[in-house]
Amino acid sequence: MTALDGSQGKVSCPQCGGENVLPTGTSLLLCAFCGASVFVDRSQVVIHYRVPRLIDEAQAREALRRWMAGNSTVKDLDRLATLGTVEPLSFPMWLFRFQDASGESVIVEPGAATPIGELADLDLPAGKLDPFGDGEAGVESIAVSVPLATAKGWLAQRTKAGGQLAEQALVHVPLWRCDYQYQGKPYVALVEASTGRAMASIFPAKAESPYVAVAVLGFILFLIEGIVFKNPFLKAFVYAATAVPVLALAYWVTRKV
Repeated sequence: MTALDGSQGKVSCPQCGGENVLPTGTSLLLCAFCGASVFVDRSQVVIHYRVPRLIDEAQAREALRRWMAGNSTVKDLDRLATLGTVEPLSFPMWLFRFQDASGESVIVEPGAATPIGELADLDLPAGKLDPFGDGEAGVESIAVSVPLATAKGWLAQRTKAGGQLAEQALVHVPLWRCDYQYQGKPYVALVEASTGRAMASIFPAKAESPYVAVAVLGFILFLIEGIVFKNPFLKAFVYAATAVPVLALAYWVTRKV
């Protein structure tokens, strides 16, 4: 096995000593200097990658506004919120690539503590990772606080973590940290800078009580009507007549909340 610089994602040729960039997912490569074939056991080293930053600040702001206008947030959040600073970040993720008879699977775990659980569900483009190199100039890089051994322990709790470990790597994911205010309260959201996915743990969410009230009201009305009216044809007619205002009320709630 040849020497590998895990922090740079480079491999030193055992024949000529030349440094070659090790593409993600590759165990065999040809030395660019002497043409020698080099094999690297990637499961025994930790390689350092980064995901390319494809979304700039303006695009991150647009992605955040689209998320604010979605179904999870309070109505008109995109219009009423005041967007503050948008700063670039780099967040560490542990990547484990497994190989079995059915093919290849990739599992990621957070490399640092984070209140945003959606980071653990990111789909990293494992085939399009760049060597970390010197990182991104002027970008805050979150330090690794979750040891590799801890991340490996989490894998045992994942039922899909089967097969032979083919590669373990530390991947820095580019993010945009977006600060905004709504009704005088500060909030923070993250925008993943390669796909534009917005994430947040605490945000102005839609109120659930109006929807619950409409559901309870509809249930009570249909229950009473089912008890009072015995004739099936009359009961069907009353149900249909009741459903119209209940649906209209539900539609009004969705428009206002």
